[in-house]
Amino acid sequence: MLTADEFNELERILDALRLRLKVTPHWEFCEGFLAALVCCRRPMQPDEYLPVLLTTDGARLPLETVFADAALQQRFLELWMRRWNAVALALDTPVTTLEDPRAYQPEVTDARAAYAALPSAERTPANWAQLASFGQLWAVGFLAAVNAWPEEWAGPRNKAAQHWRATTLNLLEALTLDDTDEPTLSAFVDNQLAALPTVSDQRMKAFADAIWRSTTCVKPGAPWARGWKPYTHRPRRGATTRAAAAVAGNSRSAAVEVEE
Repeated sequence: MLTADEFNELERILDALRLRLKVTPHWEFCEGFLAALVCCRRPMQPDEYLPVLLTTDGARLPLETVFADAALQQRFLELWMRRWNAVALALDTPVTTLEDPRAYQPEVTDARAAYAALPSAERTPANWAQLASFGQLWAVGFLAAVNAWPEEWAGPRNKAAQHWRATTLNLLEALTLDDTDEPTLSAFVDNQLAALPTVSDQRMKAFADAIWRSTTCVKPGAPWARGWKPYTHRPRRGATTRAAAAVAGNSRSAAVEVEE
């Protein structure tokens, strides 16, 4: 389990890499990419997948070139593997609701809430249009891993499993689009942004459904997967500590660059 400070540290490492490699993604994208790798049918080593993640322009540079600093690389790998282990444990734990504290909860930010909290002089319609919707970069990151290794995500022979996986990927694809419905919910509760509705009810339900589907896509026939209870939104705690940085750089344009 990583602390909020450690997630902030990961974001700072990515910011440092972005000074040299401009397409380096933000952590929310990395979180989705990591979750997809945990779900992948073939185990992969960091030296295979991190060059794909961190040099998303197709260069796939060696890690030594990406980081150009042995200590920075070591620290990133340490934090990455700790997050990997936490996600893997959550995805492998039988739960029947996402409200179970053992369930997987993606580490995402609400860039629109942070933007709405800015002084009015710093807010413009153009800036709002560039901000990623809630969960958008997580979904883009997940599908980036799927698209990087399509052979590992080929449909299984079992028809029920095929349908489950196809539905999962369709839900994730829908999350890569903007949330254009009326915002009625706040994603988080324990900070000054809690009172600002920035997420639509439809978006929150789609996000929850996509998480549930993605966490069970490897074993759709599991008895606990069939016990899924309909999602009722309760604002999450934390996870907006990096929201101000998200307003500065975690925009839809970043998602488009990474996706390409």
